[in-house]
Amino acid sequence: MEGTALRIGIVIVGVLLIVVSVWMNSFKKLVVNHAVIWALAGVIMVLVGAVRVFSGWMYLLAPGTGLAFFCMVIVAVVAEIQNSVAISQMTMKNRELAMHVALLNQENERIMEELEEIRRMEEDECEKDTVHG
Repeated sequence: MEGTALRIGIVIVGVLLIVVSVWMNSFKKLVVNHAVIWALAGVIMVLVGAVRVFSGWMYLLAPGTGLAFFCMVIVAVVAEIQNSVAISQMTMKNRELAMHVALLNQENERIMEELEEIRRMEEDECEKDTVHG
């Protein structure tokens, strides 16, 4: 009975993992690469729970250890999702900062060209004044 409950739990967690990864990606909390990896992990969990061939290893566990193992995996998955979200947020902020730097560099180049043009105009006026003076 414990094996069946464990398999159902694995399927539920797999479905939740798929839903959470798609949901977090849609709200820009998770980048696409991480969302796809977590969705694939969810699909694997659903397969492990639903297909008896993939879940045969659960019956080799001592009674009671399956539930402990399941709880440990849930804690690890939640922690890793939090890490993925943090990495995704930093990646998105890094891209945004890179865009800002590129725009600032472009603006800086435009200002430098204007300053160079003003300097040339002043030199030309100074040369005209020295020639006429």
